[in-house]
Amino acid sequence: MLQRYRLGQLCMLLLVIALQGCSQGKYIYWKKPAPMPEEAVTGLLAYQYIALNQVADEAIADYCLQLTALRSPGYQLFLLQLSCAERWLAQPLDGQQRQQAIGYYNRALMPLVRAALAGQDTRALNLKLQLSPDSDESGLAFDQFFLAADLQAYDPFMLRQQDNGLGIAVVGQRANTGSEQDRYFPPEGIFRPLTVIPVKLDFSNPVLPVLVLRGVYMQQQQHWPVAGQQYPLNYDPAAAYLCLVEVAVADQLEKTGLFNADKVDGKLGIYAIEPLNKDKIPVLMIHGLNSSPLIWRRLSWAIFSNPQLSAKYQVWHAFYPSGPPPFFNAMRLRQRSDELLQHISPDAQAVAANNMILVGHSMGGIISKTFVQNSGMALWDTTFYRPAAELPVSADTRQSLQDIFIFTARPYVKAVVFIDTPHRGAATADGWIGRLASAMITLPKAVKNVFGNMWLALTNDDIKPAMRSYMRGFGPNSVDVLSPKHPLVQQLNLLPLQVPVYSVIGNNRAGRCADFATCPALNDSVVPYSSAHLPQAVAEHVVASQHNSYQSPQAIEFILKILSSDTALPQ
Repeated sequence: MLQRYRLGQLCMLLLVIALQGCSQGKYIYWKKPAPMPEEAVTGLLAYQYIALNQVADEAIADYCLQLTALRSPGYQLFLLQLSCAERWLAQPLDGQQRQQAIGYYNRALMPLVRAALAGQDTRALNLKLQLSPDSDESGLAFDQFFLAADLQAYDPFMLRQQDNGLGIAVVGQRANTGSEQDRYFPPEGIFRPLTVIPVKLDFSNPVLPVLVLRGVYMQQQQHWPVAGQQYPLNYDPAAAYLCLVEVAVADQLEKTGLFNADKVDGKLGIYAIEPLNKDKIPVLMIHGLNSSPLIWRRLSWAIFSNPQLSAKYQVWHAFYPSGPPPFFNAMRLRQRSDELLQHISPDAQAVAANNMILVGHSMGGIISKTFVQNSGMALWDTTFYRPAAELPVSADTRQSLQDIFIFTARPYVKAVVFIDTPHRGAATADGWIGRLASAMITLPKAVKNVFGNMWLALTNDDIKPAMRSYMRGFGPNSVDVLSPKHPLVQQLNLLPLQVPVYSVIGNNRAGRCADFATCPALNDSVVPYSSAHLPQAVAEHVVASQHNSYQSPQAIEFILKILSSDTALPQ
């Protein structure tokens, strides 16, 4: 209840920001809107409306443009322009004329939508605005609405896109109920794109015309009929994503997830950023050590703002506390992925259930590898002398150990993009900072239950010497496993990858270090090129970056080209 209350407060704050033009925010700010019109609508509008309908079709465009020269600001003029625009759009137009008419239509509509969203009582101005928004995909009503045109990102990479159709793009928000389908969405709330479009202008009462506005819920690009012609509706899923990013608190869980995983272990999961769609390919992004899904801001925004990619792909983010060893977290994320795809496509025949793309950064790349490798007994035999059936442990502990050390490639994953991934480990894990971080990590109960019970039953004679130092106490943590000396990291690197893979590798000395051939010390300040390089990668792209290539524009362009290619991914 407290979380929902705080969420409600935050959403109300966002609304205040939107209305007052406040410039505060973590990632976005709101432009200050123009003052609302105060001129009353008069009965003259009805007569002007009649005169408009007497204008010949071939003259309607010029008539509409002449209206912009009128000095009478106010809702009366906007209503007249809107009606004129509808006549204009009904004519046979070429591409340039269509864009001109759409722009005219949206400019006239904007102040009317702004007043409706603000809940402004315009009856004193002899106008009634009636807003009827659609419900979301779960049939639930939105609590708040925000104008996408007012939203601006501090990051210049994420500039708002231009309108791409009729209507005013709006973001609808509601609280996450935590039940039913909502459990697959971020707990901070549900944010969805809508497009506000007028559906009725009623002049039956000349002194109080009624404009009915519908908020069309947009799960994809839609078209709207205008006098027998079809026009695309304005569609802006990127704005909805940025609103979610602004209220997200995942970045506050990064250090807790590393050093005290139990406090956030219940938040582990795979979260869909948009409605689940069985006909769209999931792009699952997996963050790394001491990190969170918020690192994917630029890449996610780039997909949402590309009409072709947003129509083909759905964005999913994984979150996990990064203190436990990656093999343990990988096991849990594979299970969550299986569950989510089973929910979307019980018969496993849908597009979504057979074409997943993984993007993993750093340790997230190590986790991603376990989705596309068959471990067989390689990891198990690197760790234990005995087969699983002969270990003197409980059935639950035995099953957990098997799930961690023995896995098969998920058939639904078709490609992986590795970003700054230490396939052969990172020497920083063995340095004094790595040792200090390792000593500070507190493993969650879920890990302690498995490895603690194992230690109660096993002796050194059951565990191979190379692994004993890493299995001390309640088991290994994430920093330990990233050591280049770790036997499982070495063994994992030998396992074949079952799908095409791509590599993005950071170079933190681009001015002095052009490539590995001339600079064997090339690295991203954490992972050396010699560890991040995969000879079997379909393509590799080295970018000027520290250990954060996920935000490199060149890296994002590389990933978008992979997603855009018809030949890069198996069908």
